[in-house]
Formats: sequence, C-alpha cells, structure tokens
Amino acid sequence: MQTMPPLTKRDGLIVLILGELVGLFAFAIVRELAAAEGAGTLVRGIAAHAATLPVLAIGVPLAALSALVITYLLGKRVNPSIFQFGKFAAVGASNTAIDFGVLNLLLTPLGLATGNFALAKFLSGMIATLNSFFWNKFWSFDKKEKKHIGREALTFYAVTGSGLLFNVAIATTVVTLGPDNEIVPRLVAPAVATGAMAFWNFFGYKFIVFGKPKGKESPKVAEPSSK
Repeated sequence: MQTMPPLTKRDGLIVLILGELVGLFAFAIVRELAAAEGAGTLVRGIAAHAATLPVLAIGVPLAALSALVITYLLGKRVNPSIFQFGKFAAVGASNTAIDFGVLNLLLTPLGLATGNFALAKFLSGMIATLNSFFWNKFWSFDKKEKKHIGREALTFYAVTGSGLLFNVAIATTVVTLGPDNEIVPRLVAPAVATGAMAFWNFFGYKFIVFGKPKGKESPKVAEPSSK
C-alpha cells in the first residue's frame, strides 16, 4: 500500500517556483495573443491593464500552493495518489506554460509561419518535456536515486513521445477544423491537446516510467515442521 508522504517546506518552495513560472509565461502569452490578428477586446484589455502582471506573478503561485495543500489534505483522507497527482498537475501547468510560450515565440518573433504549425508544436513540446522529466522524477514521483536514470529516461521519452505524437495530432486537427484566425493555433489547439493528454502522462509516468523496476522475488524459506 502506498504510504502518505508529508507536506514539506521543500514542496511549498517548489510549487511556488512552478507557479511563478506559469504566471510569468502566462503574462507573455497574453501579450502575444493581444497582438495577434483576431484578438478580442477582452484579451487586449487584460494585456494592457497595469494589474495583469502583478496579479499573475503573485496570484498564480499562491493559487498553486493552495491547490497543493488541498490535494495533500485529500490525499490524507482518501488516497495518497491524490497528493502525488497534485504535484504532477503543478509540473504539468509549468510544462503547459513553457509549451505555449515557446510555441508563440516560434510562431511570431522567430517568423515560423502557422503553415508549419506541426513543427513548431513538436519543438515546443520537446522543450517542455525536459522540464517535465526533471520535476516529475525528483519531485512528483520522488525518485532521487540515479541508479535507473537511464532506463527511466528511455521509458519517459517513450511514453512522452507517444503522447506527444497524439498531442500534435489533436492540436493540428483543431487548427485544421477550427476557425481561420491566430487565436486557435496560439491558444485553443494546444489547450485542447494538453487537456487530453494529462491523464495519459500521469498514469504512464507513475506505473511505467517511475514504477519500481521488476526484480526477482526472494525465494521463500520453508519453515521447519513441528512434530
């Protein structure tokens, strides 16, 4: 049976760092969306408002910390996996922020046209994956030992790679079938694809990548018979 780990100061610090990462990337993404063709008045207003940056930079980390505490309390009462999923969700949020941010960087400042959307989405997903492996190994699934890091890395990229292909397919389908404007490839498509793959990644990492490696069972010693 899985034991319930304690909620530590380290957990709080890590989730605040991840929340800050999400908040800052979110601000950058909002600014890019506001400048995109087809951006609505609401998006432009949020991007131009003076309070947007401090709200995202302070509010998102605090919200992330609150969410982690809630999953910890639920984990104590229901199942320890809920707390573990809370950590995974925090890492996933930072991955999403990196994915979206790099995607927007590739689509606009670097001049990669939306016609090459699949390539841009693949590159942004691979960069986000590096962030995912580090935090999920050493925090979400608490695998500090490095003995099996080679096996873990290979299986991690196998699970993530298959998920990434599905992610790209979903996002590209949304872009193809959705309205012809810049908001769809910049926000809607990656959001739909990311949501669809969240549970795939969690269970794949938990049971395949960071699960206990199978070993030979210890032989049972026969007890002496009593006469």
